[in-house]
Amino acid sequence: MAISELNFEEALKFAKEKHTKLVWIGKEPIEYIRELTGLNESQLIKAEPNVLAYADKKEAEKFTDHVFVCYHGNSSRYLATLLKDKFGIESISMKGGVTSLVGEIF
Repeated sequence: MAISELNFEEALKFAKEKHTKLVWIGKEPIEYIRELTGLNESQLIKAEPNVLAYADKKEAEKFTDHVFVCYHGNSSRYLATLLKDKFGIESISMKGGVTSLVGEIF
């Protein structure tokens, strides 16, 4: 089942309208990603993708309408699709990931 993918500006607008956040699922510290993207704690949080992949529905529902962000957009798309298929949870993937904004970070 296809999930929505948004570019950075669309993702910020979507999260603001839904009163949710962008969710970093990469390995770099969240402070580093906030610095690179210019986002603050109210806009960008961190989650462990392995924990989310095995979460129960109640835990996973906390990420409804959030926008997942990874390095290139592949892991975030996979995780959003997994949550949609497994629990029917609507979540979004940021197209192109952080590298679409700032280039390679590792």
